[in-house]
This record gives sequence, C-alpha cells and structure tokens, in this order.
Amino acid sequence: MQQISKEKENQIQQAMDLEKDVLSTLAKVRQYEASINTLKRNIQKCNITLKELSSIDQQKTFQPIGRCFILKPKADIVNEVNENIKSHEREIDEYEKVRQHLVTKGKEKETQLQEAMKSLKI
Repeated sequence: MQQISKEKENQIQQAMDLEKDVLSTLAKVRQYEASINTLKRNIQKCNITLKELSSIDQQKTFQPIGRCFILKPKADIVNEVNENIKSHEREIDEYEKVRQHLVTKGKEKETQLQEAMKSLKI
C-alpha cells in the first residue's frame, strides 16, 4: 500500500472543500433563479389583474383577504397592484445582482478546483 504524505492529504482535503463550495454556490444560484422566476410570474398575475380592472367601469370591487372579501374603491386596488409590481421589480433587480455575484464567485471557485485537481494529477 502506498502512503500518502501529509501535504498530499491536505491538497486532497482542500480540493474536496472547493468542490463543496462550488456545489453550494450552484445551489444558491438555482434558488435565486427560482425566486426571480416566481417574482416574474407574480408580476404577470398583477398585470392580468390590472387589465381586468381596466375593463370594469362603475361596478363594486372587492379585495380578497384570506377567506373574506373587503369592498374597496377600484383606484385603491389599482394602486396596491401597481405598488406590488414595483416592489417585485426592485426585488428582481436585487436578486439578479446577488445571482450575478454568485455566478462569478462560482466560476472562480471552479477554476481553483480545476487547478487543484491538476496539481494532484487526478
């Protein structure tokens, strides 16, 4: 059996740690992408709501709250939906910045992992 030197063992441990970091970074990127997609779907739902509200003239409008509905003026509901759209867009911008940062961080770690593997000749 071949004895592995302490230095080689440390290099192997570092490579394994880098691999864990790369995988965790990729998982975080996927989570942010899923959150961004959910927010985009919510924006689409809000736009559909606005479109339907625009077709209503002088009818009563109700806002759902849990299992009940509250009578609200159309203008209030439209304002709330527009605020939701704006807040979702701000969140998408923030998530996109974080996602970009994680992607670049992941690429750097991937490069480091490849270099570590080459030095180990695996």
